[in-house]
Amino acid sequence: MSLPPLATSADIVARLGRNLNQVESARIDALLMDGSAIIRRYCREDFTYYASDTITIVADAGVMVLPWRPVASIASVTALSGTPGVADLPVSWYVFDGIDTITIPDAAYSGILNLPEVWYQGQWYSESFKIVGAHGYSATPDDVMAVLCTAILSELATPTMSATLASESIGAYSYSMRRTSGAGLSAALIDAGMKTTLADYRKGQGTIAVKT
Repeated sequence: MSLPPLATSADIVARLGRNLNQVESARIDALLMDGSAIIRRYCREDFTYYASDTITIVADAGVMVLPWRPVASIASVTALSGTPGVADLPVSWYVFDGIDTITIPDAAYSGILNLPEVWYQGQWYSESFKIVGAHGYSATPDDVMAVLCTAILSELATPTMSATLASESIGAYSYSMRRTSGAGLSAALIDAGMKTTLADYRKGQGTIAVKT
């Protein structure tokens, strides 16, 4: 299912300073959807809010960096034993830095009496943990909105609906548009600052901890 666009026609009108004409109205929905899809693909971020999401992460010496951005809250952390006869353990003594990192101190700090001996052996520091929490964006960030709307306004101002023509002349009338990165909506987004203004939103590919 397609995600909703990151801006609306009302956001475009607010920046255009007038109502859309018939031709612009016919194009605007597709431009908003296409531009939003390009931004999401570049940033590797859907800009959606998840009130409750679950992820399983392998810890590295008891430290886990969450791929979620931004993290609103952590509801629970559960150590997955993976050992027959040993139940999964809710970890109540985790430390969350308020940004993206969860640290699990030694089990001796758990404050829980009669923990199974396996939790004191240290190997679980690099085991899998199930994290439940809330994350994401409840509204499109202002800078994302600005880049998308600027690019769409640029596309609406192109001489033809092909969005590839940079200039044209009709009699004494001449129109030209200079772009540094080619033509089309992708180029308009780059010129509007997608790869600079939105660089901080771009998620890295990440690494996987490997036990040896």
